[in-house]
Amino acid sequence: MYFKDSHVNKSTMDYMKTYNVFRQGDIAFEGNKSKNFAYGRFVENTIGEGIVSHVFDVFRPRISFDSSYWKYFINYEPIMGRKLMRSTTKATMMSNLVAKDFLKQNVVVPKYVEQKKIGELLIEIELLLTLHRRT
Repeated sequence: MYFKDSHVNKSTMDYMKTYNVFRQGDIAFEGNKSKNFAYGRFVENTIGEGIVSHVFDVFRPRISFDSSYWKYFINYEPIMGRKLMRSTTKATMMSNLVAKDFLKQNVVVPKYVEQKKIGELLIEIELLLTLHRRT
C-alpha cells in the first residue's frame, strides 16, 4: 500500500460521506480477481489513517493481533480463497464480498505471541528471498 498524491480530485461533502475511514491496522477487501487471487484479496492498512472508497469493505480488528503475521495470513489463498468462495458474489469486473457471510466463518489462528514469532520469521524469509534475487 502507498499514498499517491500526484492527482488529487476534489469531491463534494455528500460524496465524501460515502467513504470509509481506514485506520492503521484495518483490513479492506479489494475484489479484483487475478491469477494469484481467484476471488479478490485483502489489504492491510500499514501506512496510517485515511479514507477508502465505499466499494471496499473495511474490517477493524477487535482484539490484538500481529500485523506481520496477518499481512501473510489474509492473503494465503489456500485458506482465504475457500472463505471468499463461500462469501463473494461475482460481478462484471470484480467480486463483491458479502460481509455478513464472511464474518460467520471461522478460522483457526495462533495466539498473539505465536503470531508475533511467525510474523518475524516470515519477514526474515521475505528479506532473504529479496536479497537472493538481487544476487
